[in-house]
Amino acid sequence: MAAITFVAAIILLPYIITMIINGQHGDIGTGIGNLDSGKDVLIQIDGDNRLLDVEQYIAGVLPGLVEPEANVQIMEAQAVAVRTKIYFAMGESTVIDASNLDFKFYTKEDFIHEWGKSVYANSSVKYEKAVINTLNQIIE
Repeated sequence: MAAITFVAAIILLPYIITMIINGQHGDIGTGIGNLDSGKDVLIQIDGDNRLLDVEQYIAGVLPGLVEPEANVQIMEAQAVAVRTKIYFAMGESTVIDASNLDFKFYTKEDFIHEWGKSVYANSSVKYEKAVINTLNQIIE
C-alpha cells in the first residue's frame, strides 16, 4: 500500500507543483490575465474603475468586432489592428481611459448575455488565443 501511495505521489507531484506555481485554471481567461504589457486601459465595469492590461482589454473588445464563429486568423488580424489603434491613442502614456477609445468592451457576463454560455465557452478561448498569438504586434 505504501508503494502505491509513493508512486501516486511521484506521478502527481509535477501536476501539484504546476498548480501551485500557475494557479488553477478553472475559469476561461486565466491565461490572458497573467499578461503584462506595461500598458493599461482604465475601464468602468459594474460602476467600478479598473485598470486592465491592454492585452486583456483587446480580448474583451474582439467579440464586438469579430463574430465568434470566425477563424483565429481573422481574430488575430483584428487584435493587431485594435492594439495599433490603442497604442497610437496612448502615445507615450502607459494608461488610457477606455472612454477615449471607440470600442465596446465585453465582460464575461456581457458575452454570455449576447451569445449564450456555450458560445462563450467555445469562443472566448479563440479570442484570447488571437491576442496571445499576436502579443505586442502592431502595424507600423
